[in-house]
Amino acid sequence: MAMVIRYSIQDEVGRFLTAEGFFAYDDADAVEFHWEDDAIEELAAYPGCTVETFTRCADFPDFPDFNVATSNDERAAA
Repeated sequence: MAMVIRYSIQDEVGRFLTAEGFFAYDDADAVEFHWEDDAIEELAAYPGCTVETFTRCADFPDFPDFNVATSNDERAAA
């Protein structure tokens, strides 16, 4: 296990951006970004929101989880 740094987007009342593009209070539903640049790029679509940094434990920090947002380059290639 290792501690990894992840990024999420929160609105002005503390709700987290979900994969469906909505905001929820439950951080378990939050989209996790591996890279701060990807989170900042996504943030442009949500005025008034901020990128928040958090750490969590991960069994395999080098492998993306199923709930982790892919980078824009990966989405464009798909």
